[in-house]
This record gives sequence, structure tokens and C-alpha cells, in this order.
Amino acid sequence: MNTGTKIKNLREEMHFSQAQLAFELGISQGTLHNIESGHSRKIDFLLMDKICHFFDKDFKYFLDEKIENNTNENHNQTVFLNNLQKNYLEEFKNLVIRNKENEEIIEDLKNKLSLKNS
Repeated sequence: MNTGTKIKNLREEMHFSQAQLAFELGISQGTLHNIESGHSRKIDFLLMDKICHFFDKDFKYFLDEKIENNTNENHNQTVFLNNLQKNYLEEFKNLVIRNKENEEIIEDLKNKLSLKNS
């Protein structure tokens, strides 16, 4: 099951319309439709962070694709995908941490500017 389908299933479980979820995520309904239908293969990390928080799911939930075949070639593909997913998960976590650090720096600068202008 791909990421868009997982998002759609979670949205439907909550009895949310696309418009409602799009509003909650701060995106257009068209963007959400493209994600859910698989027309949009790329989702930026900040949006994925919002989706993870909104549905209270770990990022890995949306990456975990299982290959159900025990041939050696598929085993190698599974190992490769699992390693790739770990790298994406680690990069995602690093981006979220850097984003929070940058938000704190911006807030500190706003406070200093506010004090200077007072």
C-alpha cells in the first residue's frame, strides 16, 4: 500500500472529507487529491511531519512497504528498501530537528528586534 492510500484510509477512518483534511494540513484539496490518488509521488518532509502528527503515526508507518516473496532477488530488494527507509527516516528526523532549531532562532531574533524597537 502506498503513502497516498494510507493517508486516504486514515482520513476515511476519521470520517474527514478531503477538504477538511486539506484545511487541517494547510494544503489545497487538489494537492491532497493528487497525493491520495498517487499522482503526486513526492511529499515534502514538512508536510509529512504534519501528516504524522495529525494521524499520530510514526513516519515509518508511511514507508513500510512489505514485499511478500522469499526469492533471493526479492530478499535483496527488501534489504535494500529497509536500508533506504531507515536513511529516509533518519534524514526526516534530522530535518524536523533542524526546522525546530531554526524556528527557535527566528523567535529569538524577533524578540531581540522587538526589544530594540521598544
